[in-house]
Amino acid sequence: MRVLVTNTSSGQAYTLVRCLRPYADRLIATQSEPLRLGFIPNGHAAYSRLVDQQYRVPDPTLDWRAGRIQAENTEHEQAFIAAILDVCEREKIDTIFPSTDAWVYVLSKNKETFEQRGIVLPTPDYETVATPLDKYRTIQCALAAGFPAPRTYLAESDADVSRIASELEPPWVIKLRFTSGGRGLAIVERSSELVEMTRKARQRHGAPLVQEYIPGKENRSLYLVVDRRGQVLSALSAKSIRTSAHNFRSQSIASELDLPSAYLLEQATRLVRHIGWYGGITVQVKIDARDGKPKLMEMNPRLGIHLWFRTELGINEPIMCLKIARNEDVEPVTEYPLGCLLLKPIEDAIALPFDLLDMAAYRLRVLFRGGRVMDPSNRPLTVRELFASYRAHYLGDRQRRFSPQFRYALEDPLPSLLWSVEVLAGYVKLLVGGQLGR
Repeated sequence: MRVLVTNTSSGQAYTLVRCLRPYADRLIATQSEPLRLGFIPNGHAAYSRLVDQQYRVPDPTLDWRAGRIQAENTEHEQAFIAAILDVCEREKIDTIFPSTDAWVYVLSKNKETFEQRGIVLPTPDYETVATPLDKYRTIQCALAAGFPAPRTYLAESDADVSRIASELEPPWVIKLRFTSGGRGLAIVERSSELVEMTRKARQRHGAPLVQEYIPGKENRSLYLVVDRRGQVLSALSAKSIRTSAHNFRSQSIASELDLPSAYLLEQATRLVRHIGWYGGITVQVKIDARDGKPKLMEMNPRLGIHLWFRTELGINEPIMCLKIARNEDVEPVTEYPLGCLLLKPIEDAIALPFDLLDMAAYRLRVLFRGGRVMDPSNRPLTVRELFASYRAHYLGDRQRRFSPQFRYALEDPLPSLLWSVEVLAGYVKLLVGGQLGR
């Protein structure tokens, strides 16, 4: 097998490299991202010692980020596809593994072109991929399948936003329709801010979503691997046991795997069958503090950033997905290694000072606003609780697994170093965007 791993700045790309390397005669990586601050490389996985060769290709995300979504290639996308085909011919590639939404989107549109050259893509066709890639369409599809979800509106004009603000109580969640990794996510409480931010999003990315804010602290991610008949081959749920930036719950720092409830698995299975999905997919829900029910937040139609949760415990989902794409038989996972702490030491070290700032900003907000905060059911930890959590997770007697960027840092240092810069940049963006202390 001669493998090409794309979009190597994503956290899961490094996990893919480590999972595929033992099966690959040659492993190639591409990157498209510009240098950070003009001199720091992006694409941390491309700098792994396990990569035989890396290539720079055009950025296919420009039209995706602008909300220009269509079945035909744009000029930027066609330049990307031409460059990828050139790399495939030069390196005799037979397998391409994308790992974030924009790349899945572009490559799925051109799947037939690659298949004609004998190249396997572990993604369904474009028509199937289009539903979970579209955050608005995902919610509509979920409601049609009976999966509870937050009230969701498409903000196509200022008039729409005014109507939404009259129908939906604050706070409001603003989310780009086509996005990944929380890019463009904001939570606002004033109608003037809602109008301004949705207007800016509309100008840059197309009409955004405005969603009902679901109160509560508990988020769940359901990781599924589904075969072409719609049979679930692996189903695990991740429970966050410590998070960072308290109202941005995707910033999970410590987690543990468990089995999803029968209700959640049934709902998720019905939904993925409804859209005709096969391969790896993540279903993200939040437990509504008002009624205790899981509400669908979004679906990620690929192996996500927490792929390592399963691979570090012995479940090689990338190989399972490749076998499904090749129409090979795949044995279902029947034994799940539960009860292990999943920790991110790099993220923990970087998050700590920002979490302390989050606490301080939150308390100032309570003091000067008479206790009025966005979500009283979701307060940040106190300093004592935070340090007690660190101590219990790192010094307790539970079994632990660490993220690959940390675990392999000594034998493969460049990916670890570059990933640390990426994580730090994300927290600085939260701070500059005024999203701490909410």
